[in-house]
Amino acid sequence: MTKYKEIIATLRQKDNALAEHWEEEIDTIIHKLKFLTADAIPSVCIIDQNNNFQINQSSLLQEKVKIAGGTLVDHFQEDIAIFIIIQRDESLYGVIPDFINLQSGTKAIKNNNIYIIQTEQFDIQEDNYLQDVEILAEIIQPKYFIFGHNDTNWIKFDLN
Repeated sequence: MTKYKEIIATLRQKDNALAEHWEEEIDTIIHKLKFLTADAIPSVCIIDQNNNFQINQSSLLQEKVKIAGGTLVDHFQEDIAIFIIIQRDESLYGVIPDFINLQSGTKAIKNNNIYIIQTEQFDIQEDNYLQDVEILAEIIQPKYFIFGHNDTNWIKFDLN
């Protein structure tokens, strides 16, 4: 059983209407992306500012990225299509140029695909699972999803 189905099962015991809403939203995302070809599913690298820019590869985050239409990578490689940085404090903007220089050969940097998640709750609590998936879907598959989290919970870091 996937984690989101476990969360929905638990939520059903407390608030059936909310559980149905979550299930419908996640199922809609999955259905919209069901017929994507392999080349339309980008490789995604998520790094956490608090973890010295190491890759976050938790199984829960892998599930969220997959639902959102991407593939989470577990090591730095040139064909990374999207970098997502989880911001934990304002010092990020002072150190991000060093990270960009280290990863300048990647597809993500060359194509200006760097995103910063600014919400403090991202990937912290199960209660935020749906919001996390929505944020990731907006970033990873922007042609298909607009949930209104841009400029509130995440921004595109523009290199130009």
